[in-house]
Amino acid sequence: MDRYIFWVVFFFAYTMQGITGFAGNIFIMPVGASTVGLSTTIATVNITGFLACALIALTGLKHVAWREFLRIIIIMTTFMFVGIWLDTILPLPILLKIFGVVVLLVGLQNLLIKRTVTLPEWLLNIVLMLAGLMQGMFVSGGAFLVIYVLQKIKNKEAFRVTLSLVWTVLNAIYALFALQAGEMTGDVASLVVVCIPLLIVATFLGSWIEKRMSQKVFLKMTYVMLILIGILLIFK
Repeated sequence: MDRYIFWVVFFFAYTMQGITGFAGNIFIMPVGASTVGLSTTIATVNITGFLACALIALTGLKHVAWREFLRIIIIMTTFMFVGIWLDTILPLPILLKIFGVVVLLVGLQNLLIKRTVTLPEWLLNIVLMLAGLMQGMFVSGGAFLVIYVLQKIKNKEAFRVTLSLVWTVLNAIYALFALQAGEMTGDVASLVVVCIPLLIVATFLGSWIEKRMSQKVFLKMTYVMLILIGILLIFK
């Protein structure tokens, strides 16, 4: 029964990821940890995250904001490795809750306050660094990355495709680490075999929904996702 619960949540989460280009894995993590185990969940979503994001990126490659993509990859990858190191020396549960509160407040501010708040460039750079640190420490850098990309990329198709290409690269890096660490077990393989057809259907379903969604609705959904992610991080 645990695996069936995991697959149902997986399908929902990856449909959301197909729409927005982010947030799939963070919705799966709490359920996966309590059903199939945390290490198995992390190894599984690294593989499926890579495949799902690659599918979105490759089918929309012409929409990639290449300048922002390269900037994100350089800064996030650098600070991701710093985050992996910090993971060994800092009290992570407290930091995770602080990050959750920040993400929650950003989502609420964008959803409830009509006036657009534009962050200065220096603060956007800090947000991007935090995204890398979060990715390295908690495999949860998406929320901070979205805060950055929301201001930098206004077109919804370019937004989701650029995000997806970023996650394709970062998930590939994590997959290599997981292979080296011997985390690709038989349990992981049996989960992934079922997840692959689910993620294909969910990704195309999400893309179909996104194409019929206005820019205004897309942004509101993105803000709601940030609020939900903030809540998950606080109570994780």
